[in-house]
Amino acid sequence: MNLFFVFLGTAAWQDLRTRSISLEVLAGGAAVGIITCIWKERLPGEIVLAMIPGITLLLIGMLTRGLLGEGDGWFFIVSGFFLGWQECVMLLISGQIFCGIFGLAIMVGAQIGTGRENIRKLRLPFLPFLLPASLWIVLMRMI
Repeated sequence: MNLFFVFLGTAAWQDLRTRSISLEVLAGGAAVGIITCIWKERLPGEIVLAMIPGITLLLIGMLTRGLLGEGDGWFFIVSGFFLGWQECVMLLISGQIFCGIFGLAIMVGAQIGTGRENIRKLRLPFLPFLLPASLWIVLMRMI
């Protein structure tokens, strides 16, 4: 899980700064993830199942013509090397909840403020919201 946190932290930082995830970060994460899968002797079917959330995100991104970032889908595909399918789904849902709470706070703040701020076209980077979501998953593992 420590290697996953390094991958997530790097990707989230890059997504926050540049609104994209470089191919180098994804390829490095995939390489480390594959080595982890070999070391843990994970079955190929289990890995592919864990990649389904990422594949779904890529398909949604294609259908919406890029409203959902392609990097998010690739991130979840690579995450399938590190996490099980339940953890990938939980990470995705938890990340959406944290992102939704933040987005709601921005909307309320704009309404309380001057009201002139145009937040309709605001695009939030998604991966930074996966950091608290992943910590939540770690806490759930402990319980």
